[in-house]
Parts: sequence; C-alpha cells; structure tokens
Amino acid sequence: MEGGPWGLVVFTPRTTLQIWILGFASWKAFEAYHPYVLIPVPLTTANDPDRVEIEKALATDLRTERELNETAELQTFMWPQHIPQPGPTPPTNTRDHAVVDLVKIATAFVFLHEVRHAIFRDENNAPESSIDEEFACDEFARDYLLDQIPLYCAETGDDQKAVLDKRLMGIVLGAFVLLQITPEDRRSGSADHPAVVARFRKLIRRQTHQSGRTVFVYACSLLFGTLRQEGNPPPEVSFGNPETLFEDLLALL
Repeated sequence: MEGGPWGLVVFTPRTTLQIWILGFASWKAFEAYHPYVLIPVPLTTANDPDRVEIEKALATDLRTERELNETAELQTFMWPQHIPQPGPTPPTNTRDHAVVDLVKIATAFVFLHEVRHAIFRDENNAPESSIDEEFACDEFARDYLLDQIPLYCAETGDDQKAVLDKRLMGIVLGAFVLLQITPEDRRSGSADHPAVVARFRKLIRRQTHQSGRTVFVYACSLLFGTLRQEGNPPPEVSFGNPETLFEDLLALL
C-alpha cells in the first residue's frame, strides 16, 4: 500500500503480492508452531529438526516480502521459486488451496478497509481523529466479511461455523500483514495510526467466541513466528488455552 500501512492510500499490485507472499509465510508459521499452542511444550527447549527447517523457510518468505517492498520497480522483482506464482490456475494441493483461500479473504479485507476510507472522503464525514477512522475502517471491512455469513450459507449450503472460522482466519492474516509491513519502531502507534496490538485485538476478539479453536491457534502461531524471527521468543509461560496465550503474545510485541 503506497504511502503507509492501511491509511489514505492506493491499493496497488504490490499490495496484493505482499499479501500473497505473507499468506504462504503465515502457513509456515502455522505448521511450525501450532503443536506448541495446542500442547504447551516449552518452545525454547524442544528439539524438533522439522520445526527448525520450517523456521528457515519462514525467514526466507519474510525476507522475500521485505525485498519486494523495497524494490523500486515491480517488474524487476525476481519471483521466488519456492512460492507459487499468482495466476488463474487453481492450486493443485490442499495446502496451497487453503493458503490461497485465506489470501483472498485477507486481500478483500485490506481492500474493503481502503474502500471505507474512500467513502469517508466522498461523504465528507470521517471521524475527527485519524486513529478513530482507522478503527472504523477496520470494523467496516471485518463486518462486511462476517455479517452476511448466514445469508451466504443459506444460498450455498455451507456450514456456517466452518465459513466463520475461515473468514476469521483470513482477517487474522490481514492483521498479520499489518504487523509485518509496520516498522517495529512504529508498532506502538502514531498521530495517524493506532498501535498494532490494539488493532490486532479489536479485529480478532469480536465474534471469536462463536468460532473454533483453530482461529486462535492460527493467530498464536503467527505471533509466535513473528517473535521468534525478531529474536524475541516468548518465555516458557503457562496458559490454559490458545485465547489466553494470544493475549500473552500480544503483550510481547
């Protein structure tokens, strides 16, 4: 997003590619850390070669996204071979299909956030505070994706809870994108943007009481991954469920 994270900006092709790459990164974090969220095993003492390899792949994905963000001319960016390229051909395996579904939801979320900014400008009725406007745009995008689920499922025959979980996970991915594209020294907020932790909490908390554990397990895995990659791994904390761990991990950002 040109001009800063989720502000009054233009939704660009670069944005969609960033979300795509971070979608595949998020799944690696999910694969690496979800066992530690489901069964509290001290991450710092666990000897798991498979996890170490996934962490290396996660680091590569996050580095790739940063390289894309820093590339002056998009056409000069060399697409990494380890990440499927976006295109009209659907994924051929279950994992990639799941990632692409979440990427689509996250992309819709970020786009809808920008749409609400545009509506505020067009109607000249934006909140006085830029921070309040950011929260309002987040809420608009989230509600747009969640409120019509019963109607959607009535037409398609899909299970409402399954659709809710998937869309919430897509919104979690959208929050993860926000986290990754916001420089560490700006995560505490500014005059124009609220703190990342506050936005993450507001986005995830509402309606998650109706969802399954997978939503919080996914969210915690992404937070674990971020903290590990930044050299700030969580201490060996006790927690009763992924929801309480979510709060503990947010406090470490």
